[in-house]
Order: sequence, then structure tokens, then C-alpha cells
Amino acid sequence: MNRRSYLAAAGTAAAGLFGYAGVRVADLRPYDPDLPAGETPNERIVDAARHRYAADHRAITTVTVTRDSAGESGYRVGRVREHHEHSRRKHCYVLTTERAPPQPSPQPYQGLLGLFHWTNVTAESLPTSSVVYLTDSESLQSWTAPAPESVTTRPELGAEPRHSQQAIEDSGMFRNVLRPHDAAWTTVDSGTYELTDRDAYAKAVVLPRQIERLSEGCRVRVTLDGNGRLSRVVDDCAVIFDPRALADDDERGDLPASRTVTFRRVTAFDRYGTATAPRPTGSVDVDPGDRLRTLLTDLTIY
Repeated sequence: MNRRSYLAAAGTAAAGLFGYAGVRVADLRPYDPDLPAGETPNERIVDAARHRYAADHRAITTVTVTRDSAGESGYRVGRVREHHEHSRRKHCYVLTTERAPPQPSPQPYQGLLGLFHWTNVTAESLPTSSVVYLTDSESLQSWTAPAPESVTTRPELGAEPRHSQQAIEDSGMFRNVLRPHDAAWTTVDSGTYELTDRDAYAKAVVLPRQIERLSEGCRVRVTLDGNGRLSRVVDDCAVIFDPRALADDDERGDLPASRTVTFRRVTAFDRYGTATAPRPTGSVDVDPGDRLRTLLTDLTIY
């Protein structure tokens, strides 16, 4: 082989290698998850809930307080916005609190990210957001970010964002709207089902932390679209708790022994198969070693 032929062959091989590496880093691959299936309402709903951990989609949850034995109700607490791009293993969460219930109060949001966001909410910081961006090789977290103007506004990192180099698999630990269960659903109409029994409700829904028991009025209603996927979930979570157990020592004296709050969480699902997970704007300091490890992780996980 002469020198020109050798260089041409070497160039072709290098281009192929870099192209292959680029495909792995970008997580580009054919992706077409099966649609949900099932015969009974329970099977259809459970399979639809599992499907959202395979299919690209967007989910927007609005949280309101509809009842509060401690005072005012009928106001919006905040919103949780999720972008899941499972086909490329990218996920973006934006949790925004606009108005908090009187403290102390259980977290109105589901999952670990809801808990982390809630612990950073103060009366002085409202409105405030938390932004979390996950891939299979890194995560970005900003627990005091600016509140976005709308659900289409690209999320922005706040002060002192954090970067972690690690492989993360998005799962129900972050926010599981419905969990596997054996409760019997009542058919409301075609594609819409509900649970109104407290025991059945507790089986299907992830409950807030730091509550004593559920009150009357718990209900979850699920609507599936024409393809059997989750379209809308309305969750009325009525909880009873001891506010003194959540308060500091100097605040407990003036608090009642029991308080009842009902959170209504309405989640709309859309953009199945087309949703993308936007990387938040803003800068974050990343150690060069972490950048290299992130790249190597992207190359090895596909």
C-alpha cells in the first residue's frame, strides 16, 4: 500500500471511529416503544404509567390547595414541569413554587426532587424554582433558580448550581405519578377511571411524607388517550398531620395538634414521541477531570 492509499484508509477509519463515538455520546439510536396494553382498567392504567418511563413525553402538574383547616384555600401553590427524552436518556425537571401554604406543611409535591425543592422554599424567596437536568452521565442541579415565565420558557440555572458526574437512570424515585397496585378502578366513561376509596387510593398514589393519615375526600381520576397512554391525572390528596411535629421548638406552642390540607395535583401529559429535554441555560463550573469522566461514561453507556 502506498502512502496516499494508507492515509486515505487511515482517514476513513478515523472518520468512522469518531462518527461511531459521536452516535454513542449523543445517544442516537432507533427507538419505538410499544404502546400500553391491558384488558382490565387496572392493567391499562398500570401499563400506561409504566409506558411513561419508556416514551418521550412532557408532563405538567399544577398544584393547588383546595382545603386547609388552618385558613385560606383555593389558591395555586406551584407547578412541576417535566421533559422526558428517554430515547436519548435526557430529562429536565422544573419545580416552581409561587405561593406556599402556611408553614409548617407537608410537601405538596411528589418524589425526592419535590422534597429537595420544598426544603429550599422560604416566604422571602417566592416565587422560586428548582431545576434538575439528568443524563446517563451527568446531572445539573439548581435549587434556587429564577421562576420561568411560562411552561415554554427554557429553564435557567440560578446561583451556585451543582454538577455531578454520574450515571443516572430516571425512575419513579424522582416522581411516580401512579405506582403499581391492585386497586379496582371505577369506569367513569370511555378512557376515564377513578378511585375514591381511601385504601385503594393509598395503594395507587405516592403519599406525601410526614402525614399521620388520609382524610375523607381522597380521589384520583385518570384519563387515557386513544392510544392507551396517560393523558390526564387529577389527584385530590387529603392529608391529616400534626404541624407541631414539623415545626421548630420555638414555634410549637401556638400550633394546633391537628391540621387537614387537601392538595389537588392535576397532571397533563403531551408531546408523546416528540418531547425534548432542554439543557438549562447558565454556566456551571465543572472540573476538567469530571468533563473527561462524563465523556467516557457517555462512550461506555449506550
